[in-house]
Amino acid sequence: MSIRNLAVTTLLALSAVLTGCSSNADTICDHRKECFDSKLDTGKCADTINDWVDDRDSDDRKDAVAECADCAADKSCSEYLERCIDDCFVVP
Repeated sequence: MSIRNLAVTTLLALSAVLTGCSSNADTICDHRKECFDSKLDTGKCADTINDWVDDRDSDDRKDAVAECADCAADKSCSEYLERCIDDCFVVP
C-alpha cells in the first residue's frame, strides 16, 4: 500500500470516528423520513438534534441520541416503532 493510500484511509477512518454524534442524528432522521414523513428535511432534522445535544452539552442527551440511533440501526419501520419508541421518545 502506498503512503498516499495509507494517508487517505487513515483520514477517512478518523473522520468517521469524529462525526459519531452527527452520524447518530443522521441515522435517526433517515429513519424518521423513511417511516413517518417522506418530505422531512434530514439536514434540518439532524441540526435540530445536534442543537438539542449542544444546548446543554449533557451526557444524558448524547447517550439518548446514541441509544436511539443504535436501536434504529438495521430495523424496519415496524421494528423501529415497536422496539425503539422508548429510546427515541426524548430525542426532538
